Amino acid sequence: MTVEVFSDVVCPFCYIGKRHLETALAELGLAHAEVRYRSFELDPNLSDSDLGSPSTAHLAAKKGLSVADAERMTQAVAYRASQVGIPMDFSRAKVLRTRDAHRLLQWARTQSLEQAAKLKEELMNDYFCRGVDLNERGALAAAAERAGLERVGALDVLDRPEAFRAEVEADLAYAQRLNVRGVPFFVFNQRVGLSGAQSVETFKSAMKESLQSAAE
Repeated sequence: MTVEVFSDVVCPFCYIGKRHLETALAELGLAHAEVRYRSFELDPNLSDSDLGSPSTAHLAAKKGLSVADAERMTQAVAYRASQVGIPMDFSRAKVLRTRDAHRLLQWARTQSLEQAAKLKEELMNDYFCRGVDLNERGALAAAAERAGLERVGALDVLDRPEAFRAEVEADLAYAQRLNVRGVPFFVFNQRVGLSGAQSVETFKSAMKESLQSAAE
């Protein structure tokens, strides 16, 4: 079983979907499936003035909502996340660009898919649960180190803006070819696509469909 996952580290539903995917794989006895995390930027055109502002206030401005309504939305998402063991705290999350995080994930993928998955988890946990500023190179390197990667190698990638940029762009182009408009988006065995943080049972059904299609 191969699974391609288009997601962004600042997408709460991507984190929830990651949990559902992992549970579905385990329940189907496919815990050792090849899971490849691909780059996707939710908001690639952020202005410098947006950086560092509270994510909830930014969401309100972007969606044309009151801050109170945006807070209610994020509280609902946080509750959903808590049901799969993720203690999201949107009050600590700040607006940031994710290009460097994606470049680092691309580098991690060259080391091993397992380490890339661990780094994805560390980055999402940093952002949603700990309020870490992932625009800081030190924070990104620390996440890489916790994922079992070499800190020196991570810093080398981060210090070279062109490093793994082409790989990120290739994933973004791939997403366009697949007509991926939102994330998370999952592709099983290059045959069956699934959009959103669906239920574990929906994940299992999609995976069974892809396995059956591959056998025909």
